Amino acid sequence: MTAVLPDAGLAVGALWPLYRRSLRAHGADRAIRWEDTEWSYDDVAAAVLGTARALRDLGVGPRDRVILLASNGPGCLIGDLAIMAVGAVKVPVSPMLSAAEVAVIAERVRPACAVVSAELPTPDGVVRLEIGHGRVAPEAGVHDLLDGFAGAEPRDPAAIYFSGGTTGEPKGVVHSQQGLVANLWSHVVEAGIGAADVLLLTTPMAHAAGLFGMVGLLRGACVRIERRFDPAEFRARVESDGVTWTFAVPTMINRLVAYAEREDWRPTSLRTVQYGAAPISAAVLRRALVRFGPVFQQLYAQTECPNYATVLSKADHVAALDRGSLLGSAGRAVLMCEVAVVADDGTVLGSDTVGEVCLRAPYVMAGYWDDVAGYAARFHGDWLRTGDVGYLDAAGYLYLVDRRNDMIVSGGMNVHSIEVEQAVQAVEGVAAAAVIGIPHPDWGEAVHAVVVARPGVTGLAERVLAETRSTLATYKRPKTVEVVAELPLTRYGKVDKKALRAAHWGDRRRGIN
Repeated sequence: MTAVLPDAGLAVGALWPLYRRSLRAHGADRAIRWEDTEWSYDDVAAAVLGTARALRDLGVGPRDRVILLASNGPGCLIGDLAIMAVGAVKVPVSPMLSAAEVAVIAERVRPACAVVSAELPTPDGVVRLEIGHGRVAPEAGVHDLLDGFAGAEPRDPAAIYFSGGTTGEPKGVVHSQQGLVANLWSHVVEAGIGAADVLLLTTPMAHAAGLFGMVGLLRGACVRIERRFDPAEFRARVESDGVTWTFAVPTMINRLVAYAEREDWRPTSLRTVQYGAAPISAAVLRRALVRFGPVFQQLYAQTECPNYATVLSKADHVAALDRGSLLGSAGRAVLMCEVAVVADDGTVLGSDTVGEVCLRAPYVMAGYWDDVAGYAARFHGDWLRTGDVGYLDAAGYLYLVDRRNDMIVSGGMNVHSIEVEQAVQAVEGVAAAAVIGIPHPDWGEAVHAVVVARPGVTGLAERVLAETRSTLATYKRPKTVEVVAELPLTRYGKVDKKALRAAHWGDRRRGIN
């Protein structure tokens, strides 16, 4: 007798079979915690079924684009899974975008519909499918019914992410089904999320947090979602839910450390604080390790190669206390991504030689939406050009020295803003810093530092000017220092240098001099 085996799921190379299996396997386990409500995996499956049916009734299927415009809450993950089930292409859109910005995205991708949180408006001219935070009672055979949804083929597009650059028009970054499956495996390996974990996600789910939430659901973990980040609420959730894993940006870590010191708080359940968008300063790290322990891991990546290209591990962070230069590193290449530094002609450079950072991974983007030329320009052969300038040391640690469009040219000399920022952040009393070039009649551009002082610190501008004299070459030193209450951030949590430059460059057509 020959046995007939069911579809293995893992072999098809697409997303939906993986999540269909996870929802069934973890049925009664905790899946999502939201405010005072707890959802099991069966609850999630029922909500996904209802939303997927509604999408199908609208005629949505493979390769159709569906905007996912959801505020933080269960709807972000449920909408994602429902879009996946019908094989459509997810276009996540941040609710922080203006109506005009959302309209531009809708016009570019021509969506079949938009899956929208109840309290948010729908883009003009787009069919609305409302999704709320209410839980749906599981119906009999919900998992068998979900098996009736076929999803998409491995080479089909799975998502279009509009990148969050600080300059220029965001590009629609297309990822395939099989590319995002490979990306999930990289997350599983590098993020260390397992079924026993409780994740706390407080950053916008339309960005990195949403992907981490989906990794949690794939692994059978519990995902606690908050509307926004607040240090006191963060502490309350950690203590009430036994949170083990969270994602943050450095500005959040700064606020958490200050809160923990003020309240004499030392969390005991947290084992991983994954952070990205920028490096952490040595001063903040030392204080953070005292309060939180060796739990910090930095990631470096791009929307075109999501979340994991390199990692500065927990052990690296501890070692950096003795080897301070390590904190200037973005870490080493992860298991599923290769990193190289290349010259302008594409030649791979040796260690300690500055060039453009390039990446190669099975989850590099499949293209830019409606921009074939822009896509081709981002590659040297099969290496993705990041636009970041840096070098690899002999041990394989990547050091970023600038973005190509962040270079300051002062008196004909190239000044890498990241190098200056690191020197400024090392000055005692500096909580955060950003460095830009501002117009100068003689040098073209002058190095200008914008800093945030720690509470109670005075005379910081003078201190920064004095101390960087011994740490930076003359042409790299800040010529002026501006002290501000806080640095402006983009909606993606990065320092908004475009806003900082605007105050100095005004309506000039060029942002260089």
